[in-house]
Amino acid sequence: MESTNGIVVCSVWLRGRICHPELIFSFGDIRLLCCMQGWFRSVYRFLYFVIFTLGGIAVYFWSLLWGTSRKDAGRKLRKRWLLKVPDHVGLRLDIEGTPYQGTCLYVGNHISYIDPILILKYVDANVVAKAEVAHWPLVGFGASIAGTIFVHRDRKSSRDETARAVREALESGISILVFPEGTTSGGPTTLPFRPRSFEAAYLAGVPVQPIAIFYESPKAAYIGKDTFIPHFFRFFRLKEIRAHVHFGELLYGPDTCDTAKRWIDDQMILQSQIQSTYESA
Repeated sequence: MESTNGIVVCSVWLRGRICHPELIFSFGDIRLLCCMQGWFRSVYRFLYFVIFTLGGIAVYFWSLLWGTSRKDAGRKLRKRWLLKVPDHVGLRLDIEGTPYQGTCLYVGNHISYIDPILILKYVDANVVAKAEVAHWPLVGFGASIAGTIFVHRDRKSSRDETARAVREALESGISILVFPEGTTSGGPTTLPFRPRSFEAAYLAGVPVQPIAIFYESPKAAYIGKDTFIPHFFRFFRLKEIRAHVHFGELLYGPDTCDTAKRWIDDQMILQSQIQSTYESA
């Protein structure tokens, strides 16, 4: 192999012979091949996501026809989906701490629409999500039948209804996952937390477990004017999507909102410092 004026000339040895003509690749060609590989990877992952989700929804309705309750059918759909899809779309998780398995309010920082997936792989909980997600094709319907509670954050009546729904769920033994920032953010720390879900947990007599999420790639952040499908194809071009999920100690009492925020912010800052040190090494 020799290099001349930015051109790499490769002679391929195959079955004891040198193949001619010589294969000549410019750096631009190599870059194009890498882009095509990433594009094919994201298309495959998108198709897998769509087909498996549609199949899960079909099984959900089939279960209803055979007498399974909506709640049980939705829980089974969520469990099957989480068992298969995250690994097939390239998610690789590093977990720290111990996920609490009792009735709990789980709260985490919010970076991307895949944040709930990272957490629900380890705990059984219903998610509180913004109402806009309900209108996303396929995603919204799948989330709805899996038990998601949708909230219109700009309407006080909707926020009040959601707070009541969260408290009732916790009192009946159903854990809840909420992202109290109310929207996604890119860090380096969280936005102000909304306290209503924390108040609901205190009144229901259940603990709060803070969860810090950190992605190695900044492409994970779903912020600004991003829309789902374009962001999905950009993000899922990556060979691996590595995320860190840190489960904190349980919190009790009326002041868990501020305590949870401080703990999550500390973990985000620490992970950023570790990542910066690793990249500069």
